Amino acid sequence: MSHNANVINAVEPTATGAFSVTGRASFVRFGQGESDNYANSGAASMAVSAEFFFYDTAPLNSIAGSTFNSGWVSSFTLPAGKYQITYQSHVVFSATGVCGIGLYNASGVLVATPMQIGSVQASNNGVGFLDLATASTFTFRVAQASNVSAVGSQGNTPSEYGHIFILRVQ
Repeated sequence: MSHNANVINAVEPTATGAFSVTGRASFVRFGQGESDNYANSGAASMAVSAEFFFYDTAPLNSIAGSTFNSGWVSSFTLPAGKYQITYQSHVVFSATGVCGIGLYNASGVLVATPMQIGSVQASNNGVGFLDLATASTFTFRVAQASNVSAVGSQGNTPSEYGHIFILRVQ
């Protein structure tokens, strides 16, 4: 008889087959499809280098020492540690075009692969790995823009489709 033969990460189950879980994942989930007009975000433009904003009225944040405000956010701070980040959104175009959104550190250096949003092409997530020796602040900025409609013409699209997920991986 070979009951309870499963072993996960060198941990064996109890007599009833249950595993004891130690530790807890720390993460931030920002953006859950809520509606708010991008004109309320504080964005100045949709041109290259302009700040890009994400929206959430009740973000989930279990990373101690990180700062994610509610509402419209273009920047955040993470404490020292190692993190995986993925982010995505959509924008409105005036004609066939493309928009790239990048994540930049306080020195203006791109630190994650920018997300690409296309009017007639598939979009992809922005992704990155952050290895921080000290607390650091990051800002989302437009990295590429072609035929992207003005802030006042974006409507609810960025708030409804934007999301950020950060996992602390230590």
